[in-house]
Amino acid sequence: MKSKDTTSINMVDPKKRIRQVLFSIHPLSYRIRSNELDSKLMNKKLFIQVIKQLRQIEDRRDFMQEEIGMDMTVYEDQFFNVIENLMKMYFNKEQLALIQMYLYQLVPDKEWDGTITVEKNKIEKTVNFKTPEDVWEVINLYTNG
Repeated sequence: MKSKDTTSINMVDPKKRIRQVLFSIHPLSYRIRSNELDSKLMNKKLFIQVIKQLRQIEDRRDFMQEEIGMDMTVYEDQFFNVIENLMKMYFNKEQLALIQMYLYQLVPDKEWDGTITVEKNKIEKTVNFKTPEDVWEVINLYTNG
């Protein structure tokens, strides 16, 4: 009998359930609206998550190579190829070059100051490029994609 009650509670319309909880606290009338997720914000969050995970994979691979002597490159190359091909579907060549530069050249460099110089419309500008959030901003502001 308990499982039926639990199931029926979980099947209740979320707006209705929220309204019930709010009404139990403050007996007022409530209008509840839901907004769709902003696709740009969702893309940014997913991008940041992917970049952070790729960095973690790279760090783990480096650790295993240095500390254990195990080279995981052979096993991980196919996965990286799939990820890179998916990125090619979304990003242009200039954007991909910036992402790869961040992942494989700049971040491992301990003496790097966290900035890069980009050019747009023949104007050069030094921008922050230290975090995945910075990378997202640069590839969206300073490229044609």
